[in-house]
Amino acid sequence: MKPSTYRDMHLLNEVTQSPDVTQRELSRRIGAALGLTNLMLRRLVQKGYIKISGTKRSRIRYLITPQGILEKSRLTYEFVQYSLQLFSRARFFLREQLTLVAKRGHRRILLCGTGELAEIAFLTIHEMGLELVGVVDEPPTAQRFLGHPVKDLDAVSPAAYDCLIVASKRWDGRMEQRLMALGVQEGGVILLSMPGTPGVMSSTPVAAEPVPSSPAPEPVAAGEGTTQ
Repeated sequence: MKPSTYRDMHLLNEVTQSPDVTQRELSRRIGAALGLTNLMLRRLVQKGYIKISGTKRSRIRYLITPQGILEKSRLTYEFVQYSLQLFSRARFFLREQLTLVAKRGHRRILLCGTGELAEIAFLTIHEMGLELVGVVDEPPTAQRFLGHPVKDLDAVSPAAYDCLIVASKRWDGRMEQRLMALGVQEGGVILLSMPGTPGVMSSTPVAAEPVPSSPAPEPVAAGEGTTQ
């Protein structure tokens, strides 16, 4: 799914729920720059998906049209299909990698992350009968994850686990350096990464490959669009 397609779906959903929302609030909700949000609204108005009601800025309303409702339904269906494919690919990839880990006689798994990717990893670990020794994050953003306390990355000794699954969107070069400083061997890490994430390891263990992510906002040139 293209980033622009995802943003259109998100914007149509927000306009449906909050017709009186301002452009500034819309940009915050969809995670796009204010200028880009303005351009998106103009494009959706031109396509007949949104109608603008009112003349004063403080009273402008964004109304989704019948065409817009149909387009929102189509984009939602496309997004659901994309998400199912992502889930399937991630599970297949992890099962493949963890099978290689198990063949070496290693069963103790440490999970890094607490998001959607981590949920997929959690289910796969239990499906394969492996032992989840703990959950860490860098930095911890939740106290518990699916019944497990979430600890800091350096709170668990590398001797306590055989393999580390990194399932976090916040992976970057600093986390890689911390793992090396803690004595974690590169061959003992499975990186479930997202394309476009900065600092993804150039040489991942056990033949890891990236998994597609939800589209991220694109940068907008200064002065683009109008503000509200």
